[in-house]
Amino acid sequence: MLGSKTSAILSALGLVLSSTMVFANTTTAHDTSLQVTNPDSRPRFEFSISALALKPGASNLNYVIYNKELPVQSPTWSEKEIRPGYGAAFELGGRYIFSRDNDISLDWTHLNSSTSTSIMAPSASFFLGPDYEIGPDGLPIRNATGNVQFKYDVINLDAGQFVDWGKHIQTRVFMGLSNAYLREQMNVTYSGETITGPHQGPFSTKQEVTANFTGIGPRFGIEANYVTDYGFGFLGEAAASALIGYTYSKTGYISSAQELKDLFGQNSNNQSITDQDVTQVIPGIDAKLGVIYKYNFNKCTLLTLEGGYQAAVYINAINQYLPASLAVPLETGGIFVATMSHTQSNYSVQGPFLKAALQF
Repeated sequence: MLGSKTSAILSALGLVLSSTMVFANTTTAHDTSLQVTNPDSRPRFEFSISALALKPGASNLNYVIYNKELPVQSPTWSEKEIRPGYGAAFELGGRYIFSRDNDISLDWTHLNSSTSTSIMAPSASFFLGPDYEIGPDGLPIRNATGNVQFKYDVINLDAGQFVDWGKHIQTRVFMGLSNAYLREQMNVTYSGETITGPHQGPFSTKQEVTANFTGIGPRFGIEANYVTDYGFGFLGEAAASALIGYTYSKTGYISSAQELKDLFGQNSNNQSITDQDVTQVIPGIDAKLGVIYKYNFNKCTLLTLEGGYQAAVYINAINQYLPASLAVPLETGGIFVATMSHTQSNYSVQGPFLKAALQF
């Protein structure tokens, strides 16, 4: 009797223990699928190249005011802007991934673009002029041409840590340094002909505004991707930076007019407004969104293709000094400033990208 009871008790304990182990194993497997882990992989290198079509932008691209003076009681004014298109750019990158999947990476993005436009007053009912001379004094101005050139070079050096969230989602948190060289040069020529007074003849004034910012500072952000078992997925990245550096601004003028020649014997007159280098902290924000495809050639080689859209903006990176009003009209052959203005502008780039990266 005692032996049979003991056997029953042992059987019951065995059943409970077995059930507990099954539950524990199930819980452990469930917890492992949700566990946040650092992916385990060997050290490796990666090199990448990106083809981009970037559209630069700023808020100071108005180059002339187009005025319809008739009817006299209802004149109208229209600001005309230079509108940059998408220009070819590239990005080169390299990184080293350590065994514990923290990494260090370096990349360089370059853009050099130029855009031109022009406008002509079609009849005597219309005339043109810069912001600082739009009114009766601007009547002789009949043509305006504008050109803007953007140069954009950004180098990012950062260290990151990968974290896997389950099987398909991976994030990378990174921090490092960003170095930016931002340049905007805008040239506008105003021309016409003086038909009244003692100094009749053609005139022109070319305005050259150059604004640069060069700075370096901390940058931090996060990138993430979701990749299916078939290698396709989605990606996103966002980063912020604070760049400490110097801004430089110079506005130059080259003028010619019959009055200048008659009174001073000069065929041209050169003038400039120059600002000293100023130290500033420029905030920057950049982000990208797109699709991704990964293909393993073997255990040692991984090809990654990315495509999408990216954008970056630098707050108040562009400074410029321009006349606010003139003492005499510019058809006299010079810029004689009565009052002056200082304006700031954001600097931005945006556009699609296609990237190929090879890990080995």
